[in-house]
Amino acid sequence: MAATPPARPVSPLLRALLLGPLAAAALWAFLALWPAPGSTAQLFAWTTSPVTAALLGSCYGGAAAMLALAALARSWAEVRVATAASCLLVLLTLAATLADHRELHLHGGTPLGLLAARGWLAVHLAAPPLGLLALAAQLRTRGPAPAPARAPRLPWWVAAPAAGSGALLALLGLALALFPGPLAAHWPWAARPLDVRALGAWSLAFGAALLLASRECELRRARSGMAALVLTGLLGLTGLAREGGQVSWHQPGAWLAVLVLTALLGLGLCGYGASAVLDPPRTAAPPDGTGEVEEVRLG
Repeated sequence: MAATPPARPVSPLLRALLLGPLAAAALWAFLALWPAPGSTAQLFAWTTSPVTAALLGSCYGGAAAMLALAALARSWAEVRVATAASCLLVLLTLAATLADHRELHLHGGTPLGLLAARGWLAVHLAAPPLGLLALAAQLRTRGPAPAPARAPRLPWWVAAPAAGSGALLALLGLALALFPGPLAAHWPWAARPLDVRALGAWSLAFGAALLLASRECELRRARSGMAALVLTGLLGLTGLAREGGQVSWHQPGAWLAVLVLTALLGLGLCGYGASAVLDPPRTAAPPDGTGEVEEVRLG
């Protein structure tokens, strides 16, 4: 029997120019924001409130885990959702940064803050052209196109809430991106328009990722994204509780943030749990009959 050709692999250039660098940049942003959210004036690209810093840091922590897992994946089908969501996030964050570039520590502040602001701007300006090169290399990589979703499929009780949540998050992110000034004036904690735009970029990126994952509808293709949802939800809820004294809990926006983080955590746990139960690593005996087993992963 002829061997089934392997799925289209991940291009080395995609790993080297996009997935790897973005994973490292997301890890840096997490370390600059989440552990010490009150130090953004000294450590980050712009000064923001500890609550916003904790939430942005939790998002970057989840993204760092997702991109690290994507960089280790073998097939393009396993990473295309993570790649698309990351490219969208970079473009949206670049637009937000350019719209409020005067907020960045580009001409003053501490040496670390100045370095962080210039590094932030450089990464977001360099990522789009490098990403285009990486995607062009991926499209030229030989191999069969990813097959349609196979069993085990994403259960309906994960796929349907993911699609619904994705649509709502995308609409929320669009509102935050279009009306940052009026929304910042009624935010449940101290926030500037740049903070609102940055959170809106994440909301849009999460919404797109959930919609794409629902469209893929295959467990093994959603694992890295589900792990990111779990980590983002856990870190975000922890950070929100830690900085809760600075939140106006009587405002609906505060509880909307709790609802979004809880939904991300719940969707991630359901998706990752379903993946572990319904699609565990499979083993197959080698053709030489030695009795040794080899783990089989289909991309």
